[in-house]
Amino acid sequence: MEFLLVFSLHFFIMGSFVLLISGLITFFIKRLHFIFVIFLSMFAGYLYAFLFEAPDIAWFATVYNGILSLIAVGLIKAGLYVKEKAEQI
Repeated sequence: MEFLLVFSLHFFIMGSFVLLISGLITFFIKRLHFIFVIFLSMFAGYLYAFLFEAPDIAWFATVYNGILSLIAVGLIKAGLYVKEKAEQI
């Protein structure tokens, strides 16, 4: 039970960092392809699971980070697109 409590807190913190870092990378480095940012976040989740010696949840960490990174990249790209269209109008 304690294992789930500790790792749920870790995944909440890791998810927050993934959203923040992926969003910042996408906002400031616009020419970087979004797939690279997502794969980098997935790799970070994989390393995170092995850093805490929990290889059984490495697949969950990679998928979790990938989804959160995709959400952050999508929100930033949509915001930049709307900003560009608003300037054209």
